[in-house]
Amino acid sequence: MTDKLASVAEYENVFKGRVHEIAWLYYVSGSDEEITLEQNRNAFKRLRLRPRVLQDVSSIDVSASLLGQRVDIPICIAPTAWQGLAHPDAEVATAKAAEKVGTCMILSLHANKSLEEVREKTPKGLKWLNLYLFPNRTVTLDLVRRTENANYNGLVVTIDNPSLGNLIKFHHRKGISIYSRRVNDYHGNGHLEKYLKGYDMGPLRQNGRPVDISIRDRAATWQYFDWLRSQTDLPIIAKGVLTAEDAILAVNNGANAVIVSNHGGRGLDSVPASIEALPEVVRAIGDRVEVYIDGGIRNGIDVFKALALGAKAVFVGRPILYGLAHSGEDGAKQILEILKSELIRTMRFAGCRSLSDIVPSFVVHESHYAKL
Repeated sequence: MTDKLASVAEYENVFKGRVHEIAWLYYVSGSDEEITLEQNRNAFKRLRLRPRVLQDVSSIDVSASLLGQRVDIPICIAPTAWQGLAHPDAEVATAKAAEKVGTCMILSLHANKSLEEVREKTPKGLKWLNLYLFPNRTVTLDLVRRTENANYNGLVVTIDNPSLGNLIKFHHRKGISIYSRRVNDYHGNGHLEKYLKGYDMGPLRQNGRPVDISIRDRAATWQYFDWLRSQTDLPIIAKGVLTAEDAILAVNNGANAVIVSNHGGRGLDSVPASIEALPEVVRAIGDRVEVYIDGGIRNGIDVFKALALGAKAVFVGRPILYGLAHSGEDGAKQILEILKSELIRTMRFAGCRSLSDIVPSFVVHESHYAKL
């Protein structure tokens, strides 16, 4: 049995040695100068905690409710593509880990395993499907119907990615064309495979390079989002909100929740870190819908800070891949358990017995103390 490691950082340190170099570049790259990628993590470090002492913390409850459904921890799994590059069991292994820990998983649009297979192998647990707004609405609607038929619990619509990000480290390396084909040849296209012919989509790749025009409708507006809302009774979560203006538009057009996200630093560079944008979004819509966050979370203290600033739950992406590459389902499960134990320890030190005790007064920017 593979030895368990003690922290997300330790899993990250050995990640490169567990996957092909090109897969590693794909997973860890950010767009352009990677300013946002770096700030996603550094912004958490600029926040300070204000703990309260001599509180009764003899028992700690970290359970939460997401859109009316219970999860055992407020630490969920963000959509990450092509998990077969990290482990042969791919998204099935990740889903099994989420089910055992009792949390929500968002299955990526670009999964190697189909949404039906993932649900069949993990019949329990909270699952949402990540969805893009396709130029061909027939594809969009068919995916919605498949999601409903497979008893998924929600749709997470990516709204911040009208084009592929400029992942310089990844896109411009030799050998990528060969390895990109391997993604499809050896791991499959999951739930997109049926649409590659006959739906005006064309190939997902040409000459080994990603093609995004068939996946993303660059003419899409909030009208498209509103149309999607009219086609299903499933909860719709808008992923990729960074401003109060868009948060309000998302809710006004039918979003049941939003995820504050900058696409893991893989879209537009120089936008704020997710944790920096979170308070603005919470102030705008936090009294109307649930607000979640992804981006830069690497330990339980980060989770605590996000919850204090108004997030109902956090979603982690790359850390799950670190665990998956290390030891499959067990590794992904260990990542979630590490974050859970770190959150519980942080709550105990801060004087919080339950998630409802974690309020904004526990967190301040480092400049609060710089005046000294």
